Amino acid sequence: MSTTTQELDAERWHEYFDSLTPSIEGMLATIEVMDAQAGDQLDAERMPLQAISYDPKDDVLEIALGGRGVRYPVVLRHFISGPRTISVEESSSINPTAILVTDGVGARTLIRLFEPVELGA
Repeated sequence: MSTTTQELDAERWHEYFDSLTPSIEGMLATIEVMDAQAGDQLDAERMPLQAISYDPKDDVLEIALGGRGVRYPVVLRHFISGPRTISVEESSSINPTAILVTDGVGARTLIRLFEPVELGA
């Protein structure tokens, strides 16, 4: 399985994430923030994804996790203000496997997406 990485044009961010959300809803997501000053921090690990959206008016990328069932009853929202670049890693599937966002101060946020594991009967 080959993977490709592409940087998205800023004017496509809103449209790209709006069209992507229905196909990635329910996938599991891990969010890692990599900052030279604060160090690397794991913000969320394999939590159910609700949506990823970009608001051009406020210049904010929002990742909504959780809010599903008893195990994840609360929605966690992770905001990235002033993103400067967004790169998407895609494999042969229609959904991205990773999204790398760099903000205006140089902090990078890596969002990894995983298919949920179905437990056998």
